[in-house]
Amino acid sequence: MKIAAILAVISISSLSIYLTLAGRLSDRALVAEVNGSPVTVKAFRSELERQRASVIDSFRRLYGAEYGSHFWQTSYNGETPEAAVKKKALDEIVKFKVELELAEQHGLVQGTSDEDLQREMDKENGQREAALKANRPIYGPVQLDESAFRNVYISKLRINLKEMLSESELKASDEELKRYYEQVKDTQFIDEDRIRFQKISVSYRDAQSGGSGDQQKQAAKKRLDAIRQRADQGIPMSEAAKVQQADSAGHSIRYTEEELNANTAGSYFKTQPTLFSILAGGLQAGEISGVFDEAILGEYVFIQITGREASGYKSFDKAENDVRKSYVDTAYSAYLTKLADEAKVEINPKNYDRIVMQ
Repeated sequence: MKIAAILAVISISSLSIYLTLAGRLSDRALVAEVNGSPVTVKAFRSELERQRASVIDSFRRLYGAEYGSHFWQTSYNGETPEAAVKKKALDEIVKFKVELELAEQHGLVQGTSDEDLQREMDKENGQREAALKANRPIYGPVQLDESAFRNVYISKLRINLKEMLSESELKASDEELKRYYEQVKDTQFIDEDRIRFQKISVSYRDAQSGGSGDQQKQAAKKRLDAIRQRADQGIPMSEAAKVQQADSAGHSIRYTEEELNANTAGSYFKTQPTLFSILAGGLQAGEISGVFDEAILGEYVFIQITGREASGYKSFDKAENDVRKSYVDTAYSAYLTKLADEAKVEINPKNYDRIVMQ
């Protein structure tokens, strides 16, 4: 079955996930407890919804499983999708619960139950409604549903928790930060290469000739294609631009010599993203790019690399703040995993087993 068809099936709300063997379970019935905090059928049902699509896709990729009426209860290599999605949902709930417990221990929340979360959601939506009436800016929808609220709520808690824990449980010494920097610098703290290049561009926005916008773009590209042909023939870029400048028919042709480095990379990324991606693509000294459209500036461009030098890594001193943030992010994730592994999880088999995927 094609992915689009699978997603279409998933989106049909009338196909309820849940059947019960002897009547519908109450939303408030307990599926499990995590460190004594209840996991209700309602909460478990919501998490199953969140994990449903990823499990369907996982079994499709691993086993070529076709989504259909018997998909959830069919065994693939000794495992059923139903068992997999229920385990994944419970694992995610355990992580969520221990993070809420951590927030409660640090005075950031009053409780971790469904009722506590509902009160917080009502409070958040009330504040959004009041802001709307007062013509104050609102980020995101006016009213958050359960899923959107959970993401917003836990994101705010996580920021505060990381800040608090970075001064206690997750506090790192300078020596620990330096060791962490050495472990991750190859992937996280590589400095921008120093790349020197010649660039020729033809604007299609300031052309003095008549014609529609599309006609001006076509004419500008034709001009630049002709210049690039000359460069391919070995004519220096500066000379190729001068030869064509005489017949530019109102199009602005510019030749520049530029450099991408740690100081200029941000500017190129924001204002000339196509050029930035080409420079990052590995062209070597002497190579000429194809002609490309830099839409933000309204011009066609091609470049020739004149020099490329690897810059190595950002020094620890230069990257210290980013190193500290990355360390805390990694340590926080590991800390939550440890808390989840140590959590006391008690499943109510009577209700857990009655929930059947369909």
